[in-house]
Amino acid sequence: MSNYHKTEWKEFRENILEGDNYTCVRCGRSREDGVILQVHHLIYHKGRKPWQYATEECETLCKGCHGAEHGYVIPKFGWEFIEMEDLGDLIGECEFCNNPLRYSFAIFHENWGTINVGTGCCDNLTDSDLASNEKESFLRYSKRKSNFITSKRWKNDFGTHIVKQALFEIRIKEKENGFELKIHNMTSKRLYNSLAEAKGKAFDIIENGELIEYCIKHNLKYPKK
Repeated sequence: MSNYHKTEWKEFRENILEGDNYTCVRCGRSREDGVILQVHHLIYHKGRKPWQYATEECETLCKGCHGAEHGYVIPKFGWEFIEMEDLGDLIGECEFCNNPLRYSFAIFHENWGTINVGTGCCDNLTDSDLASNEKESFLRYSKRKSNFITSKRWKNDFGTHIVKQALFEIRIKEKENGFELKIHNMTSKRLYNSLAEAKGKAFDIIENGELIEYCIKHNLKYPKK
């Protein structure tokens, strides 16, 4: 006869459930919500019967949360945000809810590993607004970059495109085999394949502070006098 069919276990189990008010300590759902409640042993003592435990070593979990705890189903708690990736289109799939996604968020769980999920699932699983904030920040950055690239402030002086951004003068010269980027009298070591690519690079290093840090490190006057 299984230990989990014995009277001792049934009585012990009832004590644990009653102590937790017949409510899953993870998700907060109760027996009244129609969930199946189970007793989870927080630690295991070799050779002991399932009722030969201190009550503080056990807790009430619903069947779903209990399965997640033992790695049978994807856990709903304890995830850590890692990074976001823009896939460029709805070509990804959330590994939690299976919905299509463009903005993919990698999250990590110590008992499950890494999965990629959408914005809503990331926020729910990490119990935070990290994904929403990251996506909002990314979209704002992308919009500002697009506005800069298409800005009417750009002047074309016989094949050299000129604009001033955050006190830096940017010059992009059309060459036979690409586009040469010059900022603050410093010329990029590479040629860019397109005008938009060169403009985008200029925006990136000004926006993220890379250019300012370079000027400070090399004692270059900023802005140029």
